[in-house]
Amino acid sequence: MIENFNNHFKKILYNFSDLPSNFVLGLSGGVDSTTLLYLLKTFKTNNPDLNINVYPVIIDHRLRPKSNLEAMNVKNLAIKLGFKPVIKLIKDTQPTGNIQNWARVHRRKLLYESAVYYSANLLLAHHFDDQVETIYMRLLKGSGIDGLVGMKEINFWNGIFILRPLLIFKKAKLKEYMSKNFINYFEDPSNKSPKYERVRTRETLMMFKKNTWPKVADDLNMLSILNKKLLDLINPYFIKWIEENILVDKRGAVKINLKNLKLLFYKSNQVSIKILGKIIQMVGGKEYSPKKKKTLNLIQFIFKSNFKSKSLGNVNVYLEEKFILFIRERRNLCFNMKIIKNKYYIFDGRFLLFSNVSGTIVQNTKNYFDIEDKESIFIKYKDQINNSLPIIKTLEGESVSPHLNIMKDTTFKKEIIKDRSFGLYLMNKLLV
Repeated sequence: MIENFNNHFKKILYNFSDLPSNFVLGLSGGVDSTTLLYLLKTFKTNNPDLNINVYPVIIDHRLRPKSNLEAMNVKNLAIKLGFKPVIKLIKDTQPTGNIQNWARVHRRKLLYESAVYYSANLLLAHHFDDQVETIYMRLLKGSGIDGLVGMKEINFWNGIFILRPLLIFKKAKLKEYMSKNFINYFEDPSNKSPKYERVRTRETLMMFKKNTWPKVADDLNMLSILNKKLLDLINPYFIKWIEENILVDKRGAVKINLKNLKLLFYKSNQVSIKILGKIIQMVGGKEYSPKKKKTLNLIQFIFKSNFKSKSLGNVNVYLEEKFILFIRERRNLCFNMKIIKNKYYIFDGRFLLFSNVSGTIVQNTKNYFDIEDKESIFIKYKDQINNSLPIIKTLEGESVSPHLNIMKDTTFKKEIIKDRSFGLYLMNKLLV
């Protein structure tokens, strides 16, 4: 397995030469992440010329009485292997329900913050079996082509790359590797609790494999591969339509040609739903597009003769002349965030933020951002757009307004202009 991993990981690094040499590893102490930790140690030893740095980050969810002791044991294991791990504590109060989602959101937040701190990208230990479970769960929920691709081996998210180098390896191989090398790991008891959806899914797939569907895992994985190939064929046409019919403003607003949207809808309502879902996701700063049913309801509402406005996912939708406008609502905006100079941040899930001054992100209440084109269709909503954008209050009390620009979501951050005191770069997720 070591040789297979070395070759595979080296191929990933060579194919993506923009990747920096720093990586944050999400280390839980379970069989998956512990295997990845050992494989990375071997990889570093065998490839000194690549000079990569790995920073294990252990998240203490505080879900069990001895979670701090478990985290320390995992930290000591990483130290023995020559790494410099850190423990991050989730400090927020645990909810009464949906604890796994709460833990996932906070875990990803802390890992992301660590990646920003180290100017690194993120390594996660998802494997083949995780991928199969994910595809099956999405299949049951009626996911479209995008969702049925499953997890990506390399994904760009909010200014960092997320790498999953174990996706081609089955969990049985990981356990075999650990057993042959006499390596201990921690088994989270929640991984066997049927109250969690993923655990129930795992048991269902095992039952299928044993009784009626021996190749269920391979078939679901093939579904992922075929959907990816289909997307690769569709995306050029999808992107061409977007470029011809959608205008993305650098302040985060979007307009779309209503007539051509209707024509597209009558040809393919699924493509229309995908496009509007991505617009809502981008303009509203959401992690995911809204549910397809909600997006379809929005489209049908837009097509009514008396349509004027509606809101969905932190986005106000307006009809102006022959265009549909999407503008960020003023609510749920994340101001009062402390920033440190020369670090990357995400503002409101929409903008990559870079500043060479430290201070606090506050709401823009003045007219810092004039719409240059006085004939712009967005001019009527200038105040709403301006109020959804931030300024920096420096440590000296000065107000600094940002330079605004647009970046494709897959543009790596080292290419971003750094000669501005404060830059906001809209992540255009429509072309991803």
